[in-house]
Amino acid sequence: MSTSIVNDFQESEEGYRLLFQSNPLPMWIYDRETLAFLAVNNAAVQHYGYSAEEFLRMTLKEIRQPEDIPWLLEQVAQIKPGLNSALARHLKKDGIPMSIEIVSHTIQFAGRQAELVLAMDVTSARTHRHWSEEANRAPEVTQDPSRECAFADDELTMAEIRIASSIARGFSNRQIAASFGLSVRTVENHVSHILAKKKFLNRVEIARYVLQSHQLNQP
Repeated sequence: MSTSIVNDFQESEEGYRLLFQSNPLPMWIYDRETLAFLAVNNAAVQHYGYSAEEFLRMTLKEIRQPEDIPWLLEQVAQIKPGLNSALARHLKKDGIPMSIEIVSHTIQFAGRQAELVLAMDVTSARTHRHWSEEANRAPEVTQDPSRECAFADDELTMAEIRIASSIARGFSNRQIAASFGLSVRTVENHVSHILAKKKFLNRVEIARYVLQSHQLNQP
C-alpha cells in the first residue's frame, strides 16, 4: 500500500483505518462524481472475479444489474458526509448475483470527493431464491451497526458477539458505542476481552473470524 494511499486514509474513521489490503472483506474507494473505482483491495479482487486493473477501468454501474442503476444513482446523490450503509445487489464478473451489505464513509481521495466502501456478502440460499421478489422492491435498505451478523461462539458473551459483528462491518469503537448506548471505554474493554479470549492480535483478525463464522452459518 503506497504512502499516498495511507495518507488519504488518515481523515477516515478508526474502523476504516484497518489495513486496506489485509481486510478479509472486499473494500474499495470510488469517485462520487464519476462512480469510477479509484482503489480496490485483494479481497474485492478475489470475491468479485475482476483483476485490480479491470476494477480501475470500471464504475459502480458495472457490478450492478441494469434495472438497479437508477436506484444506485439516486442513492449516491443522497449520500451524506460521514457514515452511510445499505443493502445492495451486486454481480460477480461471471454474472452471479449477490446480496451485499455495505458500510461506507465519505473521504477525500487524491483530491476527489470519494467514498470508502466495505462490502459483506450476505447472500444465502433463501435470499437467492427470492431475487425475483426483491426485484419489485427498492434494492437498497438503510442498515445500522446494531443489526447483527449471525454467528455463534461459546467463549464470547452476547455483547461481545454484537461488538465483534460491528467490527466486521468496519464500525469504529465510537460508532459502536453510540449505536448500543455504551461508553467508548466499555466498548474498548469488550474488544480487549474478545482479543484475549480468541487470542487474536488485532481487529482485522476479529473481522476475519466473524466473516468466516457467518459464512459457515449460512443456510
